[in-house]
Amino acid sequence: MGWEIAKNVLLLLAGLGAMMFGMQVLSDNLTKASGKKMRTALSRLSSNRFKGILIGGTVSAVIHSSAATTVMVVGLVNSGILTLFQAASIIMGANIGTTVTGLMLSLQSLPITEIFAALAFIGIAMLLFCKKPLVKVISYILIGFGLLFVGMNVMKVSMNSIIANAPAIKDLFWKVKNPFLLLLLGAALTAMMQSSTTMTAILIVLSTSGLIDLQSAIYVVLGMNLGTCATSLIASIGANTNSVRAAMFHLLFNLFGTFIFFCLLFITPLRDWLIRCVLFGDDISKIAYSIAIFHAVFNLTTTAILVGFVPAIVKIVSKIVPEKKSKNEDDQMHLRYIDERFLATSSIAVGECKREILYMAERAYQNYLLSMDSIINVDLSKKEEFDKREAKINFLNREIAKYLVKISATNISDEDEQIIATYYHVITDIERVGDYAENIMEYTQRLSDDGSKFSPAAIEELKDLNNSISNLYLSTVQALNAQDLSALMQAEIYEDAVDDKKAALSAAHIERLENKECTVENGAVFLSLLNDLERIADHFFNVAKSIQEYTQGIVVQTDNIVVG
Repeated sequence: MGWEIAKNVLLLLAGLGAMMFGMQVLSDNLTKASGKKMRTALSRLSSNRFKGILIGGTVSAVIHSSAATTVMVVGLVNSGILTLFQAASIIMGANIGTTVTGLMLSLQSLPITEIFAALAFIGIAMLLFCKKPLVKVISYILIGFGLLFVGMNVMKVSMNSIIANAPAIKDLFWKVKNPFLLLLLGAALTAMMQSSTTMTAILIVLSTSGLIDLQSAIYVVLGMNLGTCATSLIASIGANTNSVRAAMFHLLFNLFGTFIFFCLLFITPLRDWLIRCVLFGDDISKIAYSIAIFHAVFNLTTTAILVGFVPAIVKIVSKIVPEKKSKNEDDQMHLRYIDERFLATSSIAVGECKREILYMAERAYQNYLLSMDSIINVDLSKKEEFDKREAKINFLNREIAKYLVKISATNISDEDEQIIATYYHVITDIERVGDYAENIMEYTQRLSDDGSKFSPAAIEELKDLNNSISNLYLSTVQALNAQDLSALMQAEIYEDAVDDKKAALSAAHIERLENKECTVENGAVFLSLLNDLERIADHFFNVAKSIQEYTQGIVVQTDNIVVG
């Protein structure tokens, strides 16, 4: 008897493992298939809370995890892409979207579960005989979906065997009727597993095995909605003020909804009406559907009740989590956009990586402008500001490279893999721009030590060359940001102009040297400066050219990314 129970417990764990693995495979590949659209939808979100709810619900329904969506939102708030108000609406939508997973899991009660489970075999067969990227993604989706139902079925069979061999277990479960205890149990288990999906699957298996009735199950569901907040609270640790506020909003929103429903369920006529009319009553054959429907009703009703109070909840959260004092951005050695939280959703990680690279490029460009201003005016008063920004550029170069390695290790699409491969070269080019700007500051120091400066004619030539490099930089940013081939063509025109001007300026300066209109020392500095400016232009153009590796003749509109 004891060995039979032990074997079935092992089978139960195996089923749980298969179900969780299937859900992960399904979620990863659905995210992979829809990642680009999801990234675009989140980056273009307006302040319309209903649109935010729709996007949050859609994203959660696609990736089958409200916790993952909320963690993603916390990261986007941390990088400044989303405001707290926008995040609030997405979080509400995520709560609704996750109910789709419960409804899907409830299909386990259908007599055609075996057909769903067989999809795993079909997926494996497709994977063996076809290696096309799209087919591979579809294959993994089918495998994940099939394993989900295989795991659920194994869990159900093993649970029934355990009950048959140990009726005392059923008696123990049936004794737990205290609503507060059930709510706390649901919250604690969900927080421990950091997955309301897994907890929903376990609850469905328990209920269909007769271990828990519907009235008890709905209190566990209420607790699950509180427990899922643990993931976003953990994700907000170490993040900025608004990220912590977003996680706190998630907690307060679910807390208010749970409190409202918990109180309403104590009104016996209302509770009985809900179970009898909205759900399927106490029919054990339909209890899985009832649990899934209650989960959906709870989240839909909570959102409908509280959507009008979002500004008030945001104000409460802002008071609970006060604003931190801001510091000079270049004094802080931290990443602005990319975040470990995004690695679970690689398509988002790639998009935020581009934002971080654009930010790094802006830092390098600002240092370039500062160095040019310094050498033209022989002014080193901003040397400390320059050094801080140069240190930030070097920091960004190292950390972005590390992050690219981490993204490459995730389940990314072929297109994103191509993009990541180019980013390694892009950050190196940007870092080199910073190094050449550092050379220019050294030339300024040399002029300052000698008490000399360039002639008015040379200064005007440098200003003209500087304008061409600035235009090249702007075209480069447009090309990289929007994968805009027309901007790449414009960047090439400016890069050619820089080469031509550099040659002309070198010839003109040699003529001035021959006419003794400037000193040999200044002449050497000027020619070295021209070489460095040409190299800066080359590196900016390399950044623009990088899009050729993954842009197939399509001019894409900008994502309205703000840098600087």
